[in-house]
Amino acid sequence: MALTRRLAAILAMDVEGYSGLIAADEAGTLAAVDRAYRKCVLPTVGEFGGEIFNTSGDGLLIEFASAVNAVEWAARFQRSLVADRIDGKDVLPVRIGVVIGDVVVTDIDRFGEGIVLATRVQTVSPPGGMAITRGVFEYLKGKTNLYFTDVGPCSFKGFSERERVWIWSPRIVSAARSRRIAVPDPATQPSVAVLPFENVGKDPVRETFIDGMVEEITASLSRVREFLVIARQSAALYRGTALGAKDIAAELGVRYILQGSVRFSDSRMRVSLQLVDGETALQIWSDRIEARADDLFQIQDQIAETVSGALHPTIRQAEVERSRRKPPENLAAYDLVMRALPYLWANRHVENERAIALVEEALALEPDNGRAAAIGAWAHAQHIAYNWATDISEQRLRGRKLLEETLGEVDDDPLALTAAATATMLIEGDLERANALVDRALDLDVNHAWAWTRRGFARVYAGQPDDAFACFERSLRLSPLDPLAFNSFIGIGLAHFSSGWSVEAARWTRRALAEKSGMSWPYRDLAAFLGNAGQIVPAREALAVFLESRPGASLSIVRDALTFMNRGLLDRYCAGLAAAGLAENGETVLENAT
Repeated sequence: MALTRRLAAILAMDVEGYSGLIAADEAGTLAAVDRAYRKCVLPTVGEFGGEIFNTSGDGLLIEFASAVNAVEWAARFQRSLVADRIDGKDVLPVRIGVVIGDVVVTDIDRFGEGIVLATRVQTVSPPGGMAITRGVFEYLKGKTNLYFTDVGPCSFKGFSERERVWIWSPRIVSAARSRRIAVPDPATQPSVAVLPFENVGKDPVRETFIDGMVEEITASLSRVREFLVIARQSAALYRGTALGAKDIAAELGVRYILQGSVRFSDSRMRVSLQLVDGETALQIWSDRIEARADDLFQIQDQIAETVSGALHPTIRQAEVERSRRKPPENLAAYDLVMRALPYLWANRHVENERAIALVEEALALEPDNGRAAAIGAWAHAQHIAYNWATDISEQRLRGRKLLEETLGEVDDDPLALTAAATATMLIEGDLERANALVDRALDLDVNHAWAWTRRGFARVYAGQPDDAFACFERSLRLSPLDPLAFNSFIGIGLAHFSSGWSVEAARWTRRALAEKSGMSWPYRDLAAFLGNAGQIVPAREALAVFLESRPGASLSIVRDALTFMNRGLLDRYCAGLAAAGLAENGETVLENAT
């Protein structure tokens, strides 16, 4: 028997609690395992270069030539398992472990330490996710948008040394460092100071780490173009001061103060954070972060990312409220743009018109305001994409004119770049240009949740749903309370539809509708997804809601509005709407809709 030895990526999977599931419902569990194997494993594993070499009841062993392919396939498998679930049935709790290890290959089987380790590592995986070892984690850097959480060194039977393990679940994605950019004008834009954090235990050994964490948070916030951050050295002067937040804000000339405390307990740490309005001394945001204290540098990065992502929408909303309190005669272009944002977020026709009017006022005051022009172009793009426009050509013309006005005016503004990218996608259908704008925005501020959402949509429109999932998940992780977070739900729904999972797509669209009341345009998505799934009655009901305010909508109009989608996706989308009853031309009559 010939033996060969090679280094390979090994993936092991099993069903958590399999024996208990069999005892409770043997026939149902066996059917679920068989369905998962036939529908979610066999059709795709070969596409990623995987080779199944062992099966046993609820378990599988697969060899991949590439660790990246192994991890990407694992993520796709877990998502497809959720998408393929039968209504009323729980998702099969599959655990996955991925390692890079030495493998001994024979004519009929594979052996070796790598295979044994993979089966051990899978036991650490959360159901629906995966666990990987350091070798895989290091290899993935810069090659995936999936986010892995460090759970520290783990002991495994048969291995004398502990293995460091990272885990992934579909709700979170990765982060990377970004370079610093120029700061905004402090006279018009918000500003924040990060004060030294309190060392609750007074342990002097911990002071250096805490100071480093504050420095990392300050640096992370400094990359955000939407607000000015006071240098750490200036804020450090207030360590242990008896002054209140209001007095400190007045002395530093900032609008917001970020305060924090850190408490250690053995290998765990708790970071408590509060953002205070410097004018009113009122707390406008707070959070508590629990983490392991094993890898202090990684923890600093994670906490800085979390804080930066959370403060984006918090400060933006506070600025909106601040602009609303100003009398009309004192409004600057910046204030008018901030007032426009909630109307843009509303995703309703009348409010979108109001956003456009406010942007026009801002541009009248400041014609070179690139952010105002970009926001205005985005608003016109929504008129087209959401089928509010009675004349699509006119809206495209007005949007293009505003896009031209952004040239050279938004190069260092991630918010404006993201708005321009959105308009470029929806008005021009130019995904290459839109991607370049989003990439620029994320190069400036890697924690910009809106930019990650728009990158996700660009990937879906281009026919790359797997990449899109990671982008939407990262956006939600960075900014779960963002007023546009529902857009990521819509994007995840479209990504599921693009992957062929229409029922799961409909679930995500319903979630978005529940999150953002008053919207009607996503009912078009819902009708398309349900129509493709053959659920004609609810598809017609969804289409009826969409048509209430758009009686003249037709398939030809929808196709014209959605030219940014790749041809295959658009054809399937329109086929679903046709199945729901949308007419090719003229007014649609839905006799059976309720």
